[in-house]
Amino acid sequence: MKKILYILLIALLASCDSLLDVEPETEVTFDNFYKTEQDLEVTLYQMQSFVWRVGGAGSHAGMGDIREVTSSLRQAWDPIKVVGSNGTGSADWTERYWVIYMANVLLDNMHNAQGNVTPERLDFYRAQAYFAKALSYFYLSRTYGEVPITRNSSSSEPYGKKPVLEVLDTVIANATRAFNILPVQGAVVDRLGAVINSKQFGSKGNACALLAHAYAWKGSMIDLLELEGDSKDCYNKSIEYAGYLIKGDVGNYTLVRDPEKLSQLFSDNEANNPESIFEYTLDMQDEYIFSTYLFGQKYIGYPQHLDYSASEHKYKKEEALIAYSTIKSMYDESDLRPQAYFYRYAYYSTDTVELMFMEDEYTEEQRQYNRDSVRDEINKITGGYAFPYRWRVGIYEKDAYNPNLLKLVAMKSNYAYWRLADIYLLRAECYVKVGEESLAKKDLNEIRSYNRAKAYPNSSGDEKGLKYAIFHERERELLMEGHRFYDVVRNGMEYINTYLEPTAFKTMTIADVKSGAIFYPIHDSAFKNNSLLRQNTYWAQYIN
Repeated sequence: MKKILYILLIALLASCDSLLDVEPETEVTFDNFYKTEQDLEVTLYQMQSFVWRVGGAGSHAGMGDIREVTSSLRQAWDPIKVVGSNGTGSADWTERYWVIYMANVLLDNMHNAQGNVTPERLDFYRAQAYFAKALSYFYLSRTYGEVPITRNSSSSEPYGKKPVLEVLDTVIANATRAFNILPVQGAVVDRLGAVINSKQFGSKGNACALLAHAYAWKGSMIDLLELEGDSKDCYNKSIEYAGYLIKGDVGNYTLVRDPEKLSQLFSDNEANNPESIFEYTLDMQDEYIFSTYLFGQKYIGYPQHLDYSASEHKYKKEEALIAYSTIKSMYDESDLRPQAYFYRYAYYSTDTVELMFMEDEYTEEQRQYNRDSVRDEINKITGGYAFPYRWRVGIYEKDAYNPNLLKLVAMKSNYAYWRLADIYLLRAECYVKVGEESLAKKDLNEIRSYNRAKAYPNSSGDEKGLKYAIFHERERELLMEGHRFYDVVRNGMEYINTYLEPTAFKTMTIADVKSGAIFYPIHDSAFKNNSLLRQNTYWAQYIN
């Protein structure tokens, strides 16, 4: 199927690379295309093949990782690392604009199918395009701040950047259109009437999640960048859309309420995870299987990698290690999540060693000696670092040079980017910002209760207040899922200076942030033949 799509749309993609420049192209016309629903479906699936890549392209989510601090992490946001010695920006936005281009192609040409396709099905394709556009502009807004907003699929005019809030208003406008049209997840069907199980396609639920996050981000940008606007209204709108998801008004989403079961669901791309709202879908039918954009993939080592041992993990994953001491400082002793999130946590953390050698045949001195010996042996293996195990089942192929060796090529996982626990905690965060602390505590404790974490204000870190407690709970619940950088930014300047490890964030000022320091610079390729585009003010000073 994908080969057919690429052949049919190769002409579109030839012009797509020049989307934001003004170099003349041979015009692609569609007078004889988009006459049938199959034509519309071809473009929809091609667009979805680009949506699949949106989450990973140029993402700076890694700046907010929970991982052990290394020299490379400290230097990760230094200008020399970000823009390079020759001034070349390192984050390319092309794939996000591919999605927008394909969405515009659908919107601009589906009128050709009127009379051959029912109004209801035309609305379906229209809403899918709106959702994909909104999603792409949302990622662009969080990554770059100010970005161009393209007019349609055929214009060859140059585009300058639009202000942060205008970009976010574009996100919200398109997501709202999608939300108003799309059915709930189980009612999303293809042209033959078969249910589309992939949660990567637009549905009322994932459009709702996008709106909840977009409004929360918009409110935080108004506050952080001191822009004109009503941030409280934005937070209330985020609360409203989060409420639709939590109450089940926009789809049948429920908390799994068991971190072990959740990790099992994360590890089965064919299972329906009832907590998952929006996912990047693994395509097992593709000729070449690659992992979906999976933020946590960089953490994955032993035991998922069959080509190295537990004792080699600390060397193979040295830029993405999480120490047992870090985990113990994050979670209450009663919390179930460490056991579910890390492979054989109780053993390799040495927590169970104290229960060994309890038999009467040992003296107390012998017990202590034997336990110390076991701890030493375990620590030699681990180096004090845990084995992440949120995504467990690998897809393997034989090594080309050693047929007896199986190489990990992907995880058998869909990447659940937005799930219901995230929405509860996002709503709690917004409740605090509008002064509804009792409601915030209720949402916070809902997540803590089934994880067996202590209720607020009795858990570790709660002494710092409710705002921090919610931020910290998002750290704990969404560990390795790719949200923490954005959580930090939404909480403001103090959090940026305190909870992001790269040195540049520690000394960053509000003036730096207002000039674009938390956003990526625009890649130099985007300036080709575009005289209206200007570099981010903060990064421009470092580019020759």
